Amino acid sequence: MWDYAGRDTAIDFGSATVRMHVRGRGVVCREPSLLARSRRSGRILALGVPAQQMAGRSPDVRLVRPIREGAPTETDEAEYLMRHLVRTHHRRHYMARPRLVMTVPSGLSSVHYRALQFSAYQAGARRLTLVPTPIAAAAGMGLIESGPEIAVVADIGAEVTDVGVIAFGGLVTSHTAHVGGTTLDRAIAALVRREHGVALSPAAAEAAKIAVGAVPRIGRHPARQTSVEGREVVSGLPRRLVLTTTDVQRAIEGPVARIVEAIRTGLGGCSPEISGELLSVGVTLTGGSARLPGLDRLIRERTGLDAWLGDDTGDAAVIGAAGVLRAAGSPPSTRDITPHPQPLTTVPQS
Repeated sequence: MWDYAGRDTAIDFGSATVRMHVRGRGVVCREPSLLARSRRSGRILALGVPAQQMAGRSPDVRLVRPIREGAPTETDEAEYLMRHLVRTHHRRHYMARPRLVMTVPSGLSSVHYRALQFSAYQAGARRLTLVPTPIAAAAGMGLIESGPEIAVVADIGAEVTDVGVIAFGGLVTSHTAHVGGTTLDRAIAALVRREHGVALSPAAAEAAKIAVGAVPRIGRHPARQTSVEGREVVSGLPRRLVLTTTDVQRAIEGPVARIVEAIRTGLGGCSPEISGELLSVGVTLTGGSARLPGLDRLIRERTGLDAWLGDDTGDAAVIGAAGVLRAAGSPPSTRDITPHPQPLTTVPQS
């Protein structure tokens, strides 16, 4: 009966990437959370990778990001993207009504909760559960089980750094900061514009960050370099220039310091009893921006806690959210359509 209505579905709706997990099939989708809309007609032309490829290639195309800083800012577009994913990956174009669990920043406001609730139910969810991203990521990496285990998770995404301290399967304290990988990209583009008079696209700035980006190290280390293409601000002509590791390090120094400060703030909300145990636990890093070389070392220096990358695929949060929904069990009736989302701050024990 439940499979007919739609298999249990988990969605990690990030500012840059949306991931979907369907029960029995695993992670079925990793797409840019992006839509392309026609300026003249208002019609949605493409979504995901095809929309990303249309960026800047036609004056009629406007790119829309329905999720900003972990929250839905374009409700209609968020609903459209969610409905498309549900119908496509459930293979039921108009009948899919799955139980849905979504990851949300731990500091999400009540206004954004209601906006996400509206989009999810309009997209076809028959039941909605919201799970804070640190809990979902910890569950996906197997860091929390029954018992007094303590885990510290720092999810560093595109626009949000979400830090959570988890004990006894519940969220003890958390902190959300609006800084992430996109902030680093903007800092790189700003430095190139300021020092070289060249405007870079967001994609070019991100490519430079991936190619030579690193947290500044102590001592002498060989510098890498990469070439990027942009447009001269004065003449409007195309120009290619070379960026080195040192250039990118100077650009991202400020945003990286904000990420580390967010982790320090999240750790500072613990009770003395829990704080004493954090020295043996350390900080587990997740999210796409956590892969920045040298970031774990800098966190170790600034917090005194060991730090390591626990999720190199970015799928931990959506896998953990699926596990939370599975542990929560099945609803009692097909007519039980929850009018309000169920925010979970503890992990149900199966």
